[in-house]
Amino acid sequence: MKKRIDLLASFGIYGIGLLSFLIIEILIIKKYSITSISNWAFYKSTIILIGSFTLLGYDQVLLRDPRLIKIHFKKFVKRALMVSVCSTVVIFFIKDYYWEETLLVFLGIIFYSFINYNAAAARANNQLWRSQFSKNFWKCFILLLLLGNFIEDIFLYFVIAFAITLLFSFFFNKYELEDFSKVHKDISVSEAEGLSRAFLITSLTLLFAVYGEQFVINLYGDEVASAHLFKYFAVVTPIALSLNGFLGFYLGPKIIRNPNSESFISYKSLFTKVFLFSVGNTLVSTGVGILFLFYYLEIDFKDFDFFLIGTLSCISFIRCIYVTNSVYLGIYANKSELFGIAKYFGVFTILYLIAVVIALFLFSGIFTAQIISILSLMNWVSRFVVSNVYIKRILKNKTVV
Repeated sequence: MKKRIDLLASFGIYGIGLLSFLIIEILIIKKYSITSISNWAFYKSTIILIGSFTLLGYDQVLLRDPRLIKIHFKKFVKRALMVSVCSTVVIFFIKDYYWEETLLVFLGIIFYSFINYNAAAARANNQLWRSQFSKNFWKCFILLLLLGNFIEDIFLYFVIAFAITLLFSFFFNKYELEDFSKVHKDISVSEAEGLSRAFLITSLTLLFAVYGEQFVINLYGDEVASAHLFKYFAVVTPIALSLNGFLGFYLGPKIIRNPNSESFISYKSLFTKVFLFSVGNTLVSTGVGILFLFYYLEIDFKDFDFFLIGTLSCISFIRCIYVTNSVYLGIYANKSELFGIAKYFGVFTILYLIAVVIALFLFSGIFTAQIISILSLMNWVSRFVVSNVYIKRILKNKTVV
């Protein structure tokens, strides 16, 4: 009963965060200029990209052995500060920000880093509602600030929301696992470092696959491409990606505590269910997005960018069915297998980013956004194919089908 309440509470918090952020991005698209939309997209992608990177792959390692949470925390603090300072300095020179804006970027990254560690620690201990509170409730605070119109600086919205969330969610010293026997296996500190390096590469490529295009587009300065891509992404994909994001969040702790999940038959059964769910999920998300474009944003049907809608819907579907592979790889792949996957993902990501930069140099505006969406789809399909090959190999080596 307690676990069911925890699951319902975590899903409720996740849903509130999802709805809040959907409203936020719709309001920003509706109320703000192209420049402000571009700034929002850049700041959001920068904070999430770099703030998530500071975990250095340890979120997956903690899931395998929660006893590492307290051991790793001091190292995490030092690394988070170093990464935040270095990345902020680079952004300061590239974007030519004032020192006040640069300080807000730094605070946003470091606050989000601690929020992420809290969320990873809670998830590792199967404390789902605490994890979701850290991961998503800051979105509600941003919505309140936006609706109240208390401040004009978009950067400051994030910093204040993160700070409030940290005050409420810093339960780090209270995380205790009730039954260590349910953990997949004990991991030494040295082994954890090796695993984290492998996870770091795969996590970094995943972050660039999700947030890289807006980060690169805004570093280059194509505001029209950024705003156009952001507008359609914000209304077409959020329902599909968010629901499947929660599914991945829930499946990790559940699978690792299930001794029968290592079989290929179990994986195939789960993948089939996720596939069918993703079909309906993507169709609903796209349909709702089209209604938003027509009724709320008041864009005439003839002015719809159907090419971008179609491409983003395909990306949503691939990302949704990728969830099962991602969770299984995070739990069962060993260090050598993770490095093997990481090499492929690294190559795909580098080629993807190079292609995005070339597209920005050769084209501009809406056409650039369309090209980048195709490049993103190709990147996600490549990731899915490789992960599918590896997960079949890993599970077939573990058990007799």
